[in-house]
Amino acid sequence: MPRLTVAHDFICPWCWVAWEQSKKLKSEFPALELDWVGYELLPEGLEYTPSAPEPASPRKPRVPSRFDLLLLAENLTLPKRTRSFSRSRRALEGAEFAKEAGKADAYLGEVYHAYWEGDRDIADPTVLAEIAERVGLDVAAFATALDQRTYRDRIVEYDEPAHAAGVWNVPTWMFPEEWVAEQPYSVVRDMTERFLKS
Repeated sequence: MPRLTVAHDFICPWCWVAWEQSKKLKSEFPALELDWVGYELLPEGLEYTPSAPEPASPRKPRVPSRFDLLLLAENLTLPKRTRSFSRSRRALEGAEFAKEAGKADAYLGEVYHAYWEGDRDIADPTVLAEIAERVGLDVAAFATALDQRTYRDRIVEYDEPAHAAGVWNVPTWMFPEEWVAEQPYSVVRDMTERFLKS
C-alpha cells in the first residue's frame, strides 16, 4: 500500500485543515496510507508568544490572512476555542501507541475532534484515556506507555530538530518529488494522484 508521511501537530490550525483534507483524500484514493508523524510545536522550554494585534483603525479594512483564504478555499470554518493552547506531547506520543495497535486513524480523528470541536485539553491524561477507550485501545497499557515516555524519541521538536529534519511548517506533506506545506486541497490532491501513479 502506498504510504505518505505527514508532519503535524494537533494544536496547529493548519493541521486541523490537513486532517479534514485527508478525509477527502482517503475517499478519493482508498489505497493511500498516511503516516502522521508528530512535530511538537511547543515543546518544554519553548514559550508561547502570541502575535501582537494589528493597530486598530476604524478606516482600515479587514484583510484576509493566508489561513483565512485557505479556510475559504476548503469551505471550512475553524471551530472557536475558549481555552488557551494545550501542550501536545502526550497526545502525540499516544498516536505512536495507537499506530502500533492499528488504530492510528481513529485516535488521530478523536484527538483532533477533542481539541478543536470539543475544546478539550489534550494534555490532560484523563481526556487522552477517554479517547483511548473510545477507539478501542488498551487503556492501562496506553497510560503506562505515556507515563514511561515509551515513544518520546519518535516525536520531533521545534525549532532546531524539526528544521534539521527539513520541516519548517506543519502540516508538511512529504511527497517523494517535493515536500509541501500549508497547501489547499487541490495541490495536495494533484500531488497525491501523481504519487500514486509513479
